[in-house]
Amino acid sequence: MEVQIIELLSNGGANVAFAAFLLYQFYHQQKKLDERDSKFVEREDTLRARYDAVIQLYIDKEDKLRDSIVTDIQNIDHQLKIMENKIDECKTKIQLLGTAVSELKMRDIVRSQITPDSN
Repeated sequence: MEVQIIELLSNGGANVAFAAFLLYQFYHQQKKLDERDSKFVEREDTLRARYDAVIQLYIDKEDKLRDSIVTDIQNIDHQLKIMENKIDECKTKIQLLGTAVSELKMRDIVRSQITPDSN
């Protein structure tokens, strides 16, 4: 094979020299393109890493905000339950007071009817 290449180079003339030049240029340009591609990929990876970091920052911020809102809602729910219990206690006390007032009115009515008869 090497013999054929050497024979082709020596007998081919200008066309072989031009073909060799084109081959050399092709490999040289391919090397440059590969370097550019690797730089591009490296730059793209850097941008992707920055983008991922920013997105992760927003996700973390959103998670903290969500947790804060959940905690606030739980606190409000707890306070509402406490208020509900206090309102129920007040309602019970008001009912007891109403019953006591009704009994006092009945006693007053009975006393007012008993007192005029005894005079």
